[in-house]
Amino acid sequence: MASRIELENKPFLQLILILCLCLISVILFSIIGGLLTVVIYGFDLSGINNYGDPNVIEGLKLFQLFSAIGLFIVPPLVYGIISSKKTLEVLSLNSLNKPINYMLIFLLMIISTPFISWIIELNANMVLPNFLSGIEQWMRASENQAEELTKAFLTFNGFGSLFYILIIVAVVPALGEELLFRGVLQKIFISWTKNAHLGIWITAIFFSALHLQFFGFFPRLLLGLLFGYIFWWSKSLWLPIVGHFINNGSVVIASYFYPDSIKEADISIFKESEYSLVFYILSLVISAVLFYLIRRNNKKELITKQKENSTAV
Repeated sequence: MASRIELENKPFLQLILILCLCLISVILFSIIGGLLTVVIYGFDLSGINNYGDPNVIEGLKLFQLFSAIGLFIVPPLVYGIISSKKTLEVLSLNSLNKPINYMLIFLLMIISTPFISWIIELNANMVLPNFLSGIEQWMRASENQAEELTKAFLTFNGFGSLFYILIIVAVVPALGEELLFRGVLQKIFISWTKNAHLGIWITAIFFSALHLQFFGFFPRLLLGLLFGYIFWWSKSLWLPIVGHFINNGSVVIASYFYPDSIKEADISIFKESEYSLVFYILSLVISAVLFYLIRRNNKKELITKQKENSTAV
């Protein structure tokens, strides 16, 4: 196996390593999750699409939990252990950020919701050329199936199930996806391309594409860019993790307290309002200001640290 020094200087080997770890880990954890699903819920593959059966839904939740842990959480942690003695540092988990920045990212995720919902609507209404109509029908069928599964996942049996679903839908994806995409892959692509912007964009494209939801590609791309730049400026993975958790967790909490909202087909919050465009523009402008403030705060903090280090030397 290549030494840690060789890995640090060879992004191609780093990429091969993390991809191999992802493949091995997701297969192993999927097998474990599948066996537990069969044992606990008597899972039958012939009824896997029967979302009206509570056992099927609970089995899919358990399988999703194990698969996500195997794909997103375990590989980056193992990668960090292999590539450096300072695992938390190599994954950028060793330092927190100023409280003001957590408040700013909370406001950013909430205030950007109208604008993001508008992008979701535009993406969902995308129409491919006629010669690609067959592909579009397949894409929409896949999208509808994913939507039905999401609705089935967001069903609750008391307050305890809220925390369980939060773990599956918000905690594990926020921690795991940020570890893999920002904590590992973004660094690899930036090192490989020698360009921060290019590395962030490549990572965001992979981040969105991996979800395999074609009519949600562009809003996820925007989120990937948002988290990517915030991580690049802050050098701390905790800010994008918190932002990711707020983005996913708000959907779960809204579905718990307002169950009818998940059944609503209209995904654009202000679609029926005559002032909808005003809301979207305000959302974009205020979000841009918050985004700038996060960048400015972290730039100041970086300059301060550099001055402290030069003084210490």
